[in-house]
Amino acid sequence: MTTTFGQTQADKLTEENNIARKIVSEISNYGVTDRQRWLIMYYLALEIEDFEKMRETCCFLKEINPEINMTKIYEGNK
Repeated sequence: MTTTFGQTQADKLTEENNIARKIVSEISNYGVTDRQRWLIMYYLALEIEDFEKMRETCCFLKEINPEINMTKIYEGNK
C-alpha cells in the first residue's frame, strides 16, 4: 500500500477549479450586467503573465464583442 502525503496534482487542480467557480459565483451574486461580465473577462485577460496568450485572449474578446473597445464606446457618445 502506498501512502501519499499532501495533495496530488489532480487534487491541486480540483481545488483551483473550485476556487475559480466560487469567484465566478461571487461575481454573479454581486449583480453584474453582461457588459460588466465582458469587461471583467477582458481585465482578467490583461493579467495573464504570458504576453502572447494575453494579447491573443484580449484580441479574441474584442473580436467577438467589439463593445469591449472602450474608445469606440466613448466616440459614439460625442
